[in-house]
Amino acid sequence: MRFSFLSPVYNSEQWVRSMLDSIPKEYADEIIVCDDGSTDQTLLMLKEYQQQYPQLKILENGENRGASYSYNRCIEAATGDYIAIIDSDDIYLPTIREVLAKIDGEYDIYYYSMVTKDGQLFQATEENYREWCGQFRIIKRSCVGEARFSERPDMAGDCDFHQALLDQNPSVHITGIIAYWYNYPRINSEYYLYYFGLK
Repeated sequence: MRFSFLSPVYNSEQWVRSMLDSIPKEYADEIIVCDDGSTDQTLLMLKEYQQQYPQLKILENGENRGASYSYNRCIEAATGDYIAIIDSDDIYLPTIREVLAKIDGEYDIYYYSMVTKDGQLFQATEENYREWCGQFRIIKRSCVGEARFSERPDMAGDCDFHQALLDQNPSVHITGIIAYWYNYPRINSEYYLYYFGLK
C-alpha cells in the first residue's frame, strides 16, 4: 500500500515540525502540505524539512484561501492508495504504525481513535463512527471520489466531506487503536472558530 499524508498549514510555526515528525516516514510515500499564505516562518520551516525528507511536497496558495481550499488541494494532489489527513497543530501517536500495518486494501476506511490535549477520549465504534467528521481515519483514495471539504460559512468544511464519504456506503474497519493527539481545546482552532460563531 502507498500512503499519502495530507495537511493544510497556516501560521503553524509553533506546531508544524512536531506534526511532521509524528508522521512515520517508513510509511509515508508522500507528505503533501499546502501552505495557506502563512505570514510567519511556516513556509521556511517546511522548505528546510523538505531537504531532509524529499517525500514532502509543498503546495503554496500564495494568499490565505481558507482551510477547506487547502484540504482540497492536498486531496487532489495525492497519488497514494490511501490518504491520511492530519491538522497542522495535531500529532500522530506512535501507535499510528499499528493502524497503518493493518491496512491491506480490504476496506475503504480504517478508523482509529484519538485523545485531546485535556485527556478526553474519542473512541470510534461501530455505533458512532458515522457521527464523527474529524481526522481519525485513513481513506482509500478511490473511495474519496468527488468528496471535498466545503467552503460554506455556516459549518466546518469537513462535515460535507464526511457525509459525501458516507453516501458511498464505504466498507469500514474500526481498529480500536488510539493513534491521534488532538490539540483541543485551542482558542484559534478551526473547531473553535466555527462552533463558537467566530468564523
